[in-house]
Amino acid sequence: MGCSDLDLLQRHIEAVWGVHLPPLAVGDVEVTASGGATPWMLYLARTDAGEVRAWRDVPAAARAELVERGRRALPPVGENPGEGVVGEVVFRRPCPLPALEGAAKRLGEADRPALEVFEPGESAYWLDPRRAPLFGVVEAGRLVSVAHSSRRTAAACELGINTQVETRRRGFARACVLAWTRAVLEEGLEPLYSADRTNAPSLALARACGYRAFARAARVGETTSAPS
Repeated sequence: MGCSDLDLLQRHIEAVWGVHLPPLAVGDVEVTASGGATPWMLYLARTDAGEVRAWRDVPAAARAELVERGRRALPPVGENPGEGVVGEVVFRRPCPLPALEGAAKRLGEADRPALEVFEPGESAYWLDPRRAPLFGVVEAGRLVSVAHSSRRTAAACELGINTQVETRRRGFARACVLAWTRAVLEEGLEPLYSADRTNAPSLALARACGYRAFARAARVGETTSAPS
């Protein structure tokens, strides 16, 4: 399967929040000032290797309460985490990769008009090289689903997938995700998929594409969303 769970978790955190971490290990890890800022105080994750707790500027006396809050919110059946706590599931790529299905195609500059119709005013975002690889499905003459790299580092790409509501559950998103996954691997990078624990459609899509959950996590003390 390639990378260990801890390696993949580190790639996920670094990609989504644009930080640099020391090598993750079971137990406590400190996010130093030189590593970058995070919107959360504690990132608590459980993997098969054990529990990881990544801290950002939290004094020792305050940690036990944050750990308890995080543990109570861990997916899949955690309690309502309350304000400032977000549960998420992180997936590793399928192995082996399922066969490509559907008519997902790689999108580029020629597709700018279709992207403008898909999400008005956002074509520049979609065509930014940092969003590559970019794949979409066209149905009845219009773009109905788009997969892209919502975050990209030198080691990994984090999936972003958008599908028009009225065209969901018809296999379009799955076709885009699988095409994106294959293209990321062809670049020599690791494709990663994550979703908030309350996002049932996204969690179901990950599993339908053959992605396997390897970490269940809670972000505690979160004040803002991931950087754009």
